[in-house]
Amino acid sequence: MASGAKSRKQIERETSAEQASRLVYVGTLASGLAHEIRSPLSAIKLNLELLKEELGGVPEEKRAETGRRLALITREVNGLDNLLTEFLTFAKPPRLEPLPTDLNQLLLDMAQFLQPACEQRHIQMKTEFQKELYPIMLDQRQFGRGVILNLLTNAMEQIEQQGTIVLHTRETPDHVEVAVEDNGGGVPKEHEARIFEVFFSTKEHGSGLGLAIARRIIQEHGGELVLENHPGHGATFVVRLPKSKILEFNE
Repeated sequence: MASGAKSRKQIERETSAEQASRLVYVGTLASGLAHEIRSPLSAIKLNLELLKEELGGVPEEKRAETGRRLALITREVNGLDNLLTEFLTFAKPPRLEPLPTDLNQLLLDMAQFLQPACEQRHIQMKTEFQKELYPIMLDQRQFGRGVILNLLTNAMEQIEQQGTIVLHTRETPDHVEVAVEDNGGGVPKEHEARIFEVFFSTKEHGSGLGLAIARRIIQEHGGELVLENHPGHGATFVVRLPKSKILEFNE
């Protein structure tokens, strides 16, 4: 190798540093943007609540239509607020606070949280856990809500009605893995390469942030998120957490 040539590791480090720098910039920009947007959103919400309280004074023939319009505006405002929260979670995630975690139990907790929604859609949730799984360090709140809930919600939306979601855990020589498998329609082949892109969504009302947030949090833990796709039959999202990184957290 010529003395002036960069090694693969050097290029990877520089690329990683450049990406980190960009994310810091995006995070700073997002914080300022959030402040500018949240203030008028809060004012709009307050005025909506005041208008709802005054519905009784609206002529009866217009009351139902006025109430419907107020409800529609409220839904859209809440949607904007949720989108802003999701974007901030992606652009400027909180600092990790890893704690010793029983991964199987964390997954059970998240599955139980979504159980009522699954039952409503006639979706069966199954678990295939490896017993005595390698103990790992995780930010339980970020990993539970930002990764597992996002992946499970994504699976539910892919199935829509009547199907099965299977949660797997297993240990390999180098990794601890979590897999969320569904028997929905899978990801269209032409969308595979873009599935983790920010703001890319195949859903009509999707924000395109759920999978991006999940991948960002996993990367913060030193892991990776990959798609095993079976168009027309279902998809599996696999989280791989390296044991080497887990040991670093323990030091």
